[in-house]
Amino acid sequence: MKHLLTLTLVAFVLLMGCEKNEEAPGNPTYKGTEQTLGNGKAYSWVTFAADNKPLSIGITLTKGALDNIPHTGVALVLALPTQAVGKTPFSHIMIDYLHTGHEPPGTYDVAHFDMHFYIQSQAEREAIPPYPMAPAKFDNLPPAGFIPNGYIRLPAGVPAMGVHWADPKSPELAGTGKFTETLIYGSYDGKMTFIEPMIAHEFLKGSPNVNKLLPLPTKFEKAGYYPMNYSIKKVRDDIQVSLDAMMLMQ
Repeated sequence: MKHLLTLTLVAFVLLMGCEKNEEAPGNPTYKGTEQTLGNGKAYSWVTFAADNKPLSIGITLTKGALDNIPHTGVALVLALPTQAVGKTPFSHIMIDYLHTGHEPPGTYDVAHFDMHFYIQSQAEREAIPPYPMAPAKFDNLPPAGFIPNGYIRLPAGVPAMGVHWADPKSPELAGTGKFTETLIYGSYDGKMTFIEPMIAHEFLKGSPNVNKLLPLPTKFEKAGYYPMNYSIKKVRDDIQVSLDAMMLMQ
């Protein structure tokens, strides 16, 4: 039901390293079904250790996927590979592309991707109504500890997603830089429901090489393997966005 992370655990993760190596012998990677995105493809994948424990869960955007995306936006639901079902707390992944971004003005109103890794089921997510239809459920926030310390709730909520939580120390919110990438959490009706790397299209079009310790809650509603870090990087002609260094939280 809950797990208290200690500084010792975080130090261990940093010392051991957070890079995944899905191509290493004995670390099989299973790929989900490809879907068309722009002039390329998008698909999910999960990498396991030799002992069948999950190491990383992620998204690959193939060459051309960032080109010719409709300005009207895109919403793709990526099913997990069958080998990964039930092996992590995550049930599915959703990629949303917003050509003009969203509020607040001057912060996230640029073309970007919202890459939601959902813990709740797809049926539960799709049942989330617009905020005015269920304000009590949106405003039923998780108890202390289930969202990373210091994160702040963004206003209202989004249908088929929920409430979004952001780190006020991120450059675009702290006023120290423009938005390139950030890590969002989500909740609905008292539970943490997703982890979301949010990434500017322009940033992905470069040669990203991000590998960061993931801001972690101290408590988890559902036991399972959770990521300790996240990465955004170019691998040959592809872009990979992943949650890595998964460890068992109970």
